[in-house]
Amino acid sequence: MTANAVTDGLVAAYTKREFELRQRFLKGVLDPETVLDGLQRLMEMTEGWINCNAQPEIPSWAHKKDPIIQHVLCGMVDPSRLSTVTVFEGEEEVLNGETYLSRAQRLDSSMNACALDFYARPENWKYLPTDVDVIVFPKTVFRDSDGYRVFPKTVFRDSYGNRCVRYLYRRGSTWYRYYDWLDSRFSRNYRVAVLAS
Repeated sequence: MTANAVTDGLVAAYTKREFELRQRFLKGVLDPETVLDGLQRLMEMTEGWINCNAQPEIPSWAHKKDPIIQHVLCGMVDPSRLSTVTVFEGEEEVLNGETYLSRAQRLDSSMNACALDFYARPENWKYLPTDVDVIVFPKTVFRDSDGYRVFPKTVFRDSYGNRCVRYLYRRGSTWYRYYDWLDSRFSRNYRVAVLAS
């Protein structure tokens, strides 16, 4: 992204206008939703950044009426700051999905599915680490449309669909979008997408 020179005069003009906008907003002169929509559009003008305050793409396998269970907003993200961390402790090799999700979501800098949508595009693979094969984006939890859960010797219909998280999986030099049910087991190679400090 090319930065424009910011002079003292521009800073003074910006500060004055931002102050005036805030005063009008606080006094109720301006429609709050219109102001927030306008600010969002301004933020989205930042080319090359990921808008993790938007709604993620809804995959074809998602529940048709209620595809998203949880979506934590993560702000505007510089794609070059992607890093990955593990949530496994000590000698743990496998975690159930709910434990994995709980630990991953506790990380303040973990990302949502808007980041997955960005990094999944081939032109953005350049930002992905070369030493990781699975990158989970835990701050969005989806519901699938299948609704079948399989347990030993039992299959039953769940009218609400299965809770799941999405991840990127590398096979060779290609990255694919996948998802796992939260009643599955997650292995140690599942890394969490986070923002490097």
